[in-house]
Amino acid sequence: MFGAAAASAQAVRPVPPVGAIGPRLEPEEDVGVPVRMFENPNLDRYLRRAQTFLAAANYVAAIEVLQDVIQGRTIEFLGSSEDHPPGGPPGDPGVAVDPERAGDDSRSPIALDAANSVFSQDGRLYRPVRRLCHELLAEMPAHGIELYRTLHEVAANEMLAAALATGSVSDLEQVVNRYFVTLPAGRAMVLLADRFMHEGRYRAAVQVLRDLVEIYPKDNLKRAGADEVWCKFKIALCLSLSGEFAVAQEAVRQLAAEHPEDSLRILGELQSVRDFPAMAMFAEDLLALADAALGEQAPSWLDGLDESDEELVPLWQYRFVDPDPYRNPKSTKSESTMFWGRSGQGMTSMPYANRYGPASWIRFVLAEVTGGPPQALFLDHYRLRIADARTGLLLREGDGIVAPAKPRDGHPRIRIAASDHALMRPVEDEARRYIIIGHSRVTAQSTNVLKASELVAYDRITDQRVWDSTEWLDGDAGLRDVTFLSAPTIFGERLLLPALRRDAYSLECLDRSTGRPLWHTLLHSGGSPFFKAPGSPVEVAGAIAFVATNAGCLAAVDAFAGDLRWIRRYERDDPLRPTKTAKPSAKQQVNMHYGVNFVSSEIKGFLPNDLIVAHGLVVMAPCDGGMLLCVDGATGEPVWMLDGQTSYVPYGKLKTIVGATADDLFVTSEEALVCISLRGGLLKWSRELPPPQGRKHRGRGRGAVVGSHVLIPGEGEIHVFDIEREGARRRMLLPRFGVGPEPAVGPFNIVSKGPWLGLGYRGGVEVFSSKSALREMAAESADAVTRAGYLISAGDGVAAEEVLSRWLARESLTPAQKRQGCRRLLSLVRARGLQLAAQGKLAEAMAALDEIGSLFVEREDRMGWCLARVEVCKAGDDLLAHEREQQQLYDFMEGR
Repeated sequence: MFGAAAASAQAVRPVPPVGAIGPRLEPEEDVGVPVRMFENPNLDRYLRRAQTFLAAANYVAAIEVLQDVIQGRTIEFLGSSEDHPPGGPPGDPGVAVDPERAGDDSRSPIALDAANSVFSQDGRLYRPVRRLCHELLAEMPAHGIELYRTLHEVAANEMLAAALATGSVSDLEQVVNRYFVTLPAGRAMVLLADRFMHEGRYRAAVQVLRDLVEIYPKDNLKRAGADEVWCKFKIALCLSLSGEFAVAQEAVRQLAAEHPEDSLRILGELQSVRDFPAMAMFAEDLLALADAALGEQAPSWLDGLDESDEELVPLWQYRFVDPDPYRNPKSTKSESTMFWGRSGQGMTSMPYANRYGPASWIRFVLAEVTGGPPQALFLDHYRLRIADARTGLLLREGDGIVAPAKPRDGHPRIRIAASDHALMRPVEDEARRYIIIGHSRVTAQSTNVLKASELVAYDRITDQRVWDSTEWLDGDAGLRDVTFLSAPTIFGERLLLPALRRDAYSLECLDRSTGRPLWHTLLHSGGSPFFKAPGSPVEVAGAIAFVATNAGCLAAVDAFAGDLRWIRRYERDDPLRPTKTAKPSAKQQVNMHYGVNFVSSEIKGFLPNDLIVAHGLVVMAPCDGGMLLCVDGATGEPVWMLDGQTSYVPYGKLKTIVGATADDLFVTSEEALVCISLRGGLLKWSRELPPPQGRKHRGRGRGAVVGSHVLIPGEGEIHVFDIEREGARRRMLLPRFGVGPEPAVGPFNIVSKGPWLGLGYRGGVEVFSSKSALREMAAESADAVTRAGYLISAGDGVAAEEVLSRWLARESLTPAQKRQGCRRLLSLVRARGLQLAAQGKLAEAMAALDEIGSLFVEREDRMGWCLARVEVCKAGDDLLAHEREQQQLYDFMEGR
């Protein structure tokens, strides 16, 4: 059992932020590189002056100031804000500052742009300034709101009429954003909620409805055509339709408790609100179905191995053209490779290139999707390979280069395992496949090597380029100065990618059919000791895109409009036990090379990890911090946090997130697998892992959660932990292929989908399955050749022979089909006959050939059958039978 201090995560009960601005708290100091948020000090003064006006009931001045902020009509004043207050009387002296000449980063053009500005009360959770202005306006008394309507209702009505004429969702959103407390804005929100519901964007509808109920002035709700009870019912309904049954049940119970005497007409029938919790759409028995749906069904390959001693079936392996893409230059004696930076301007740092890997991932595409054989997609350096998932036969490939340039001493590295973790992943939709291509030429002493990234879309049928991101370099939203940090995430007709845009971390949105940039949302700058922090794929839940920068922040962005919902400067250190002094910098190795500085550094936090999004929660383990953090996806407030880097626990420092089920989160250290309650952060159990032996590379790779099992890479084996039996462990040995040198050296990543198990090493990939899974696929296959192929892979050669024999006996086959089937059948029977003959069972071997003899009618096929009989007799050392079969072969060749 764990001690009290280590037994549970730090539970957090946040106080929801209020609209009014109280005394601002100074931001907490974090260890590591400071994060530079886009806080405009000018807007800070505007907001505080607006608060002063509101406190003095000077609503005209307050409305003027807040509306200027909402519409971006702000200027920068020199001198004290008290001397030159925004919103002051006419004639107030003030001199505008040219943003281009601002000296520090906080006054850069990006930071001074009101559209990018954020504001925080506690120095942790930041929200868009515009959103804060909406809350301040909505909290005015009734006569203040009426005064606002008098000033802006006409313009809001005109804007709403134009939005209705175009029918655009974004135009309706603009009405809400600009004139939030007017009646036209309320009507626009009602329309938006209905539009989102009809389009299946249930979580987006929930957000709009919550704004109506919780923030929009209650006195104007009915006048805007909305009813509080109806809005809350729609919220519960949308939550239920989006799969959040537990949250929907809680919402409908609260509605019934608050309005038990009310009734609503649903589907033509008047129903009491107090009866809503018993309605079928909110019934409690759906909760169990929801939990089952959240957990991935155990794939068939693991089903066959679960309760038996059956071994994995090795199917195929692929060796990369460059077996070690992360190797060091020959002239470098140390383990590190250095990166470039100008003297006097600091040093360009990146993680050690040959650590924190591998970064080889396989994507399996099942037959139901491909319309043909199941496929395995993977990247050989920057070339996309598409192979048959069962045989490994290369079907098609992309046009990227297949090997990185040789690493050179004194030059930045093209391939860095920590960055490749999120980049080297093929992504596909129903029409195209997408990959990220990095620097493709010989390296140079320039950061351009680290900046290079190209998003390429290939046609899924022809594998020809459809478009690439270099077609969209120019313009304000162009991609010229954009470095992608992760493979794209598909969201509807859009692609979402975290990126570095002009030294600021951002979320980029592209049209997936053309690659055209649609919008980008700037998040922050700074925050990482590296030139670019390791990326993490964007996760989308309920039309909200969650972005972890691994540079100090976690953000929530509207995936449709690109509006920032919130951004959290996450805790890098334990807030209850803060570090008194700054931690020493991560281990570095520095060389002076002809006046150029080169640095490779350790990752001091977690290894690169994906976000976990479930039950409205977001769990992250950042590379630049030691806290495993779970936040509420709707508000950004922390739910629980756990110090993963403390040495006072028996399982050691946590490194990687394996995955999650409906209730549990699984994390590994070098010594153990740890199970943590997903909702509460309670440490349930830990199971010891054997330490890696004799490895040149650090770590063990990434595991996977498969159904009710957790798979963890081992040394030539996979450790399988049964979740339902509190982590009971067994070992699954990995069979060797036995052909040439093995690429399976060092740590590996586990990928599982359906009947396929894929392992990605830094030198290649391997694919396995189980006999039971292959037999099941054979039974479901309608094509005889394919069915026979699965049976052959499962080791059922006799069954495969029977399938092919029955198929060849049909009269409707084409000559090409006949030829293909005969060759495959003869190959199987000949192999079995040779084995029987070697065992002294020549008669049985010849009988097997006799059984299929009538199927071989064409001359070429018949000659092959005769030759097989000769070979079998020779293998059985029967000279008389060999001579007899040879004579029959001669007779056939002479036409007798």
